[in-house]
Amino acid sequence: MNFSLADVAAAAGARAEGAAELSGVAVDSRQVRPGDLFVAIRGARVDGHDYAREAMARGAKALLGERRPATLPAEFPAVLAPQPEAVLLRLGAAAKKAAGFRLAAITGSAGKTTTKDFTAAILARRFRVEKTPGSQNSQIGFPMSVMNLPRRPDWMVGEMGMSEPGNLATLSRAFQPTVAAILLVAAAHLQYFASVDAIADAKAEILEGLEPGGTFVANADDPRVAAIAARHRGRVVRFGRGAGADVTARDVASEGAGSRFVLATPEGEASVRLPLPGPHQVSNFLAAAAIGFAVGVPPSECAAASETLTPAAHRGELKRHASGAVLYDDAYNANPASMRAALDTLAGLPARRRIAVLGDMLELGPDEERLHREVGAAAARVDLLVAVGPRARFLAEAAVAAGLAPGAVRFVGSAEEAAAALAGILASGDAVLFKASRAIGLDRAVARLSGEG
Repeated sequence: MNFSLADVAAAAGARAEGAAELSGVAVDSRQVRPGDLFVAIRGARVDGHDYAREAMARGAKALLGERRPATLPAEFPAVLAPQPEAVLLRLGAAAKKAAGFRLAAITGSAGKTTTKDFTAAILARRFRVEKTPGSQNSQIGFPMSVMNLPRRPDWMVGEMGMSEPGNLATLSRAFQPTVAAILLVAAAHLQYFASVDAIADAKAEILEGLEPGGTFVANADDPRVAAIAARHRGRVVRFGRGAGADVTARDVASEGAGSRFVLATPEGEASVRLPLPGPHQVSNFLAAAAIGFAVGVPPSECAAASETLTPAAHRGELKRHASGAVLYDDAYNANPASMRAALDTLAGLPARRRIAVLGDMLELGPDEERLHREVGAAAARVDLLVAVGPRARFLAEAAVAAGLAPGAVRFVGSAEEAAAALAGILASGDAVLFKASRAIGLDRAVARLSGEG
């Protein structure tokens, strides 16, 4: 998106010191591209103002910050205002309004990035589409994604995340989605919420900025999401596998590394081959197809898009060990719901032996021991369990209590130790799941075992 320092000043309600024509935004000096606005944000550990000179050296053309760092030349263009992150939010919202594209916003306790990618592929069958990169879903990342769009699309597909109440209300009101989807509500970030019901209330905030006449896409299989849908006064499109869904799947058959099913909608049916394993991926696809249905993409086009789908990095990728063992890399992040979905996927993979490398789930608050133990009980069906981190001990103990042989459990302290524990024992016919919160870094174990790192 092209914009000027005068646009930044207008969003800030402040004076522009100099002039500049800008083509993007960065908040990390290492990711600055020539022509960017560098937004200096003061965080808990790092102050972006300290890196303004580095950003300028990398090609930044202007600064948005609280102050002008002494390391910057006096003539370097800048807008100085309190709370640069709030200015960035207003700047992104103004850019979206001026560009006139429509937004499909997606939230949920799991599956946001994958469903975003699926939705973008489906909408691209009929429209010019852009999407938020990676998991840029915060009050900083989302507006930055808007400002960094390479072109003006018809539709933008974006995930919206939250870490506390009010986050989604702020994003939704600022960016006014035409379609808003809630995938599911589950125990995640309980360190910041009193209960799962409180998480549901916070997820419902995505509807606060929904355009008049907009559509709420809701998971009919999730009781909390269904309750939100029942209260919503506008148009609702429901997806799911059970009764009451407008967009559903029937005749679902697992094919090892994927699934086949019939996509059924009020506008007709189509046969789908989904090249990603796991029942949860069928649900993610149904959510994306429901968004497609809401905006006029027929089921045949949804089915055609399914052939091109691939998993995002570390979110269900299938890789190989030199022995021929399959490495199921779902290491990006984890909560109890996504852990159980990954274990279901592992159970469906064709294998002689199934191994789960499961690590700590973070930000679960005072219920973390109970939630780890619940996942451990679900993990008792594997042939070998590698537990990574102190909290994963609860998980392993529960797996043994649920029937897993004590000799089938290994305790390790790090991703590197997990890789070392497996390196000499993997063989053709093994399938290995890697799943933990992002901070545990199980992607490093996958990299070592797949030869990528």
